[in-house]
Amino acid sequence: MRKKILSSITVLCTFVMMLPISVLAEEVTFGQFQDDLAKAEKKLKDNNQSINNSQNQINADSETIRKLKSEIEAMGVETNELQQQIAESNISIAERRQQTKDVISYYQMSQGENIYLEYVFGGESITDLVYRLSIVEQITEYNEKVMEELENLIKANEQRKVDLANKEKEYENKISNLNAEIGKLTNSVSKLGELSPGLEQEVKTKRELVESYKAQGCKNRSDVIGKDCAVSSSNGQFSRPIKTGYITSFIGYRWGSLHRGLDMGSSLGRNTPLYSVGYGRITSIWKDKNGANNVNIEYRGRDGKYYTAIYAHLSRYGNIYKNMEVTPNTILGYMGDTGFVTGVHLHLELWPCRLYVDKECEGWDEYVRFVNKQYKSGFKGAESVINFPNKTYQTWTSR
Repeated sequence: MRKKILSSITVLCTFVMMLPISVLAEEVTFGQFQDDLAKAEKKLKDNNQSINNSQNQINADSETIRKLKSEIEAMGVETNELQQQIAESNISIAERRQQTKDVISYYQMSQGENIYLEYVFGGESITDLVYRLSIVEQITEYNEKVMEELENLIKANEQRKVDLANKEKEYENKISNLNAEIGKLTNSVSKLGELSPGLEQEVKTKRELVESYKAQGCKNRSDVIGKDCAVSSSNGQFSRPIKTGYITSFIGYRWGSLHRGLDMGSSLGRNTPLYSVGYGRITSIWKDKNGANNVNIEYRGRDGKYYTAIYAHLSRYGNIYKNMEVTPNTILGYMGDTGFVTGVHLHLELWPCRLYVDKECEGWDEYVRFVNKQYKSGFKGAESVINFPNKTYQTWTSR
């Protein structure tokens, strides 16, 4: 008997583990939602501050690079001047050597006679003799001193050229490192910039929802959304969003991430009306960071679960507004190709949570993680709650 009970428990646990994660949404109070809005606002502020800090660092690095390049240019000019001085010094040394040679030759030899000796010993007195001797020595010593100074100058200039070349290499390495840092910072700013519109939209939507919930009777922090106030009507059954169409891409993994929506097309193209899949309320009308026109609708199914539908890439909106109660006959807009797409289609997401409201999808990142868990558990969004053909490009002609 005990074995049978254990066996039954094992089967029951296995069955429970195989069930989708779709459960009744956790109760969210109006106060919790207000706190979540404050958290989203802080997240947006911190994100914008990170962008500003990165941009300031990029500007500082760019200014440093400008100064380094200016110094490298100045070093190039100085190197050219040093090279010219070296060349001129070499010419001067050659000239001095020739002068010394000429002086000695002149005083030593002239027409085979030792005029140097005659000149030296031709003095009328010892003083005159010393004077004449010192003249030749001074000329020779002076030229030798000048040549020594010029040779030292050449050595100094050659060393300066080496020092400048080393410093130029050092500066070029610094510029290379700074450019690499700027590249990383720019990439960081780009990523933060990509996230920023999403955060701005999230904050904007949550602010609008707070006002909407107030209008729907939410006053106290303890009021439970969907129970004490902002109660959504039940939905008998979800239906297809277009009358005539076909699936172009099912929900699933592609390019390393989950494609969360069901893509569908129609022969009517941009003139295809997009209907609400059930009875619900429009929570947001928005554009994503790529310019796609989107609509979010909140539904409550007969099973008690809350659902959020996202209609994406609309060419234009219907006669709709935020907080509008919709029915299956409400035209939300028309099929389109706004945003980052390759063709006219509807991208429909439909998952059991209230986006930006329920804890499991209180932000976009949380929503994405929630959908991934749902999909891995076997729930496939719109495919699981709406009757669609199981093959791509298989046309239907009714909702």
